[in-house]
Amino acid sequence: MATRIVIAGGTGTVGRLVTEIAAGRGHETAVISRSTGIDLRTGDGLDAVLRAGDVVIDVSGSQAMSASAAIRDFETMTRNLLAAEEHAGIRHHVVLSIVGVDTSENGYGYYQGKLAQERAVAAGAVPWTLLRATQFHEFAGQMAERMKFGPFVLVPRMRSQPIAARAVATRLVDLAEGKPAGRVGDVAGPRIERMAELTRRYLRAKGLPGHVVEMSLPGAFGRQMRDGSLLAGVHTHLAEQTFAQWLVEQTGSDGQAKTPRPVGIAGIPIVRAPLPDAPEPSLSNARELIAGLTTAGMPITLRIEGAERPLPPRIDEAAFRALQEGVGLVLSRARGVDAAAVVRYLPHAVEVEVSHEPGGLTPQASQSTSLSRSRSTVRALGGAVDSGDRADGVFWVSATIPTPQ
Repeated sequence: MATRIVIAGGTGTVGRLVTEIAAGRGHETAVISRSTGIDLRTGDGLDAVLRAGDVVIDVSGSQAMSASAAIRDFETMTRNLLAAEEHAGIRHHVVLSIVGVDTSENGYGYYQGKLAQERAVAAGAVPWTLLRATQFHEFAGQMAERMKFGPFVLVPRMRSQPIAARAVATRLVDLAEGKPAGRVGDVAGPRIERMAELTRRYLRAKGLPGHVVEMSLPGAFGRQMRDGSLLAGVHTHLAEQTFAQWLVEQTGSDGQAKTPRPVGIAGIPIVRAPLPDAPEPSLSNARELIAGLTTAGMPITLRIEGAERPLPPRIDEAAFRALQEGVGLVLSRARGVDAAAVVRYLPHAVEVEVSHEPGGLTPQASQSTSLSRSRSTVRALGGAVDSGDRADGVFWVSATIPTPQ
């Protein structure tokens, strides 16, 4: 059933896509923006645009960075909007917020403003739905453009789980077509990434100059950017499109650095390709870890068992580190035999296991028989590591970590 959807912030990154998607589904749309003569801060023009509306999708933003200014902006805009909606008889208010805002009570000012917005919506009289999303794939391009100083692009040290803005816009329109539902499940991208690397890849894909310098921001928000507080939680819907896929869609290139081809004679390589840099420590990147090793000539495969799901950041990183150490240990033990890595998503735990088939051992094999670097972290999380030789000569190592329900 077609409705009239009013989009607050309809000229922004997500707002433009919300407007396009809603119109494509046959809904009548109207945009709230200062460029259309409607000001959320003063309320000018709101009554007229909302008069014939049914649903409002609020993706408005603020340029304020300090906590006091951001809180004032978002509270003022939200209260003005809700008051006009109530007067016009709007039946559903859908608002977009950010994953992790409730971990930033004393952190990033903008996030405190978004949290104030959430509270104002919940306290208002208009039935509402709240969606939180992680940063967008488009954020890398914004970094490249806004943080360029001479030949350098300054990027905060940040672990991100980016999602395409179009996926978020689609979800918002889905919610607008339904009934008010309060806070719904968060949405995030499928992989954990490092923002500096995404920015490098964006620059390469676009053919733009700039040397990316990764820096650690001070204070609580800087720590949150680094420690995983802004990543998706356990009960999150993961979108399918990766940053690399989005970048190809936008530019025709995935922005990967080109590695030199192996030197060889008559097509037979003399040396393996360079070993790849390890991806961000998350089981969402296990496939990339193993794919990089196989490309470099390492005889290893990966199998995923069970339904993949987001894990708490500490558990996610610890499991990846155990997998990474296990792969290194197993590949260094045996000569000329295949190895296998397995990630198992169990009902109440996650398990990683790496093994190699029977074969000749290296002189260093007896010195490395267990996960020594990962053991203390895994045990601190209530898990266990194990290793051993089976009767058929297969060696294996594993780590199991309980997961919250």
